[in-house]
Amino acid sequence: MPSDPSSFLDRPPHHDDGSDDVAVPSTGSAYKALLSNRNYRLWFASSFISALGDWIGFAALTALVPALEGANAQAGLFALGTLLLMRLLPNVIFGPLGGVIADRYDRKRLIVITDIARFVLFLAVAFSKDIVALFALTFLVEIFSVVFLSAKDASMPSVVEDKAHLSEANQLNLLVSYGTLPLGAASTFIIAALATTFDGLLPEGTDPLRVALVVDAISYLFSAWLMSRVDLPGERERRAEAAESDTNVLQELRDGLEFIRGFPLLRALISGMVGVFFGAGLIVSLGSPFVQSTLDRPESDWTLLFTLVGVGLVVGIAGLVPLMRRFDQEKSFTGFLAAVGLIAGVIAVVPTFELVLPLGFALGAAAGVAVVQGYTLLHEHTVDETRARTFALFYTLTRVALLLSFVMGPYVAGSIEGLTPLSGIRTMLLAGSLVAAWFGLRARVAIGQMKAEDADRVTITSTVPRQYAGLFITFEGVEGAGKSTQIRLLAEQLEAEGHEVVVTREPGGAPIAERIRKLVLDPSVEDMGDRTEALLIAAARADHVDKLIRPALDAGKVVLCDRFVDSSLAYQGHARGLEVADVREVNKWAVDGVNADAVVLLRLDPREGLRRVEERAERNRAEARHSLTGKVFELPGTFTEQVAKDRMEAQGLDFHRKVARGFLDLARQDRRRYVVVDATADSDVVARQVRAGLNRWVPLPVDDVAPGREVDITDVEAAQVEAARIEADDIDMGTAEVSDPPGEESSA
Repeated sequence: MPSDPSSFLDRPPHHDDGSDDVAVPSTGSAYKALLSNRNYRLWFASSFISALGDWIGFAALTALVPALEGANAQAGLFALGTLLLMRLLPNVIFGPLGGVIADRYDRKRLIVITDIARFVLFLAVAFSKDIVALFALTFLVEIFSVVFLSAKDASMPSVVEDKAHLSEANQLNLLVSYGTLPLGAASTFIIAALATTFDGLLPEGTDPLRVALVVDAISYLFSAWLMSRVDLPGERERRAEAAESDTNVLQELRDGLEFIRGFPLLRALISGMVGVFFGAGLIVSLGSPFVQSTLDRPESDWTLLFTLVGVGLVVGIAGLVPLMRRFDQEKSFTGFLAAVGLIAGVIAVVPTFELVLPLGFALGAAAGVAVVQGYTLLHEHTVDETRARTFALFYTLTRVALLLSFVMGPYVAGSIEGLTPLSGIRTMLLAGSLVAAWFGLRARVAIGQMKAEDADRVTITSTVPRQYAGLFITFEGVEGAGKSTQIRLLAEQLEAEGHEVVVTREPGGAPIAERIRKLVLDPSVEDMGDRTEALLIAAARADHVDKLIRPALDAGKVVLCDRFVDSSLAYQGHARGLEVADVREVNKWAVDGVNADAVVLLRLDPREGLRRVEERAERNRAEARHSLTGKVFELPGTFTEQVAKDRMEAQGLDFHRKVARGFLDLARQDRRRYVVVDATADSDVVARQVRAGLNRWVPLPVDDVAPGREVDITDVEAAQVEAARIEADDIDMGTAEVSDPPGEESSA
């Protein structure tokens, strides 16, 4: 007898950390596993050396440029502001374009080339005597940095072998990027001190800060050498797919921005971090005058405060983030965003430097946690096709925020001096803290609303209580994924185990539904509206449920269906662009309480799926030439198959990529219901993994299994790996190869 379908509802509550499906390794073992991977170690070392060079260059230049103006303090401030403008302006102008370039071309080669270019340019900066030339060179350096950052961050998931460790890899990446701040500042101080001590070994009149700039340049060359030894798996296939794409760079840029606009969570994550970066920029730009002028402390005390903020950042990234894993990541992320603003507000009003120091440490710690969590959430909710563009936009917007704060802070503070109860510097620091806190709270509200809407539209709840004794399993996937073959193999397996099985498909499966199917999939129908299509499929589904599915379930049978409501959500919702919530509501009424207990998602590259469809259509045409009608012929099983591609199969590759992303989103957001299987393997291997994944609903028999159909622990582990990859958003759609001909396939 089939298992009681209510057992699905009795499973333990779902946890956001993914423990419901896959065992989560301890943090210590995750770091050990990451660093035991030679490929990741090289990538990590290259990133570390490059980030250290960035902070050495930043510290050296911000100290050198004002000094070039001599005793003219006002000119020094203007020179410093211009330097910061030259560092940030390329990110505003070229930021999104850098992401497109990193998505389109070889990421490893881009990283190496940009590091070598920065080596050459920083050597020129180190020996430049003209401040205008120095500004121009800095601008060029930052153009290459835009491409470098986009390519580096987009390449990171490729060097993480176990995607269950992606969160720890993100944490280490952020630790390298921002945790090297105090080390870079200290290195600059040490290099300058050594250059001063041993000035006899240097050319006469050499500024110690220029020695630090030379060391910075060398760090980029060393970073390039390390990265040249890294292997990025799947890079060749990804580039080949990009090269074959018929979209140009500007179209890819528009597609990436459109993707981000379509996901409220990404907008909330990015906007929250942008606001906090604006507040942080005000603190950095006004930190030195705040310490020296407002608190009446020596210049060295600003270095001390800056170092403590950096140490707090490291502690937050390395120490507090692991402790936050037990909490809701989105909520704790926005909480720490707001905390950054609140702590900065307290710093703005405290009267003594001694009180500012621990607050500075706390500020850095809160910022470290927020940055790591936000960065990790961005990776988790971004597909690989637009990953670099998403992070390029993120970097662009955060640096726009920094640019505005760097420019506004000193000028506005000076302009309002004496016009407010507090000093101009304190007033601007307080304003920046309020901006940061407001953005953090705003992101919290937006994420809460988004999660509520997602829970409502993805979980398809029954309109009436479950009253059937059978089990309902549906198969989903892109065209050509092999659903029909796997349904047939599973039906044979379950029947051999003693279950009574009914096989059906959608659209269709019942007399009226089959007539609607012919209309919906007719390739000659070219002017059908998207809403019409969605409503017709829902109408066919209602007939299908009433005439076949519900009676079979009431009789205690196992129903295997080729597509169901999730296909409507992916095809008509995600791909056609209709509101997913609207599609859900229509189908909620149509199914009248009958929903799939388990959904088997056969994951396949859409390009490979369409190749299979074309191959199958060609084979069918050849066989049809020998049939009586020359149009349609009988296949083993229940249904007939057409010769030509149907209306859905004939849609373009971009459409089917949207369908694939839609299914992955549904699987990621409704993990308890989904069994995700890699469909690129041999059909018998896929069948065993499907059977293993369904063990929760239909327990595996102890014995009496047909030879060659046994399910072992490797099949269970394969299903767990796919679940982890879905959760980590590590879906490389360019490497799939198929080793056996596909089976019959029915379209959505």
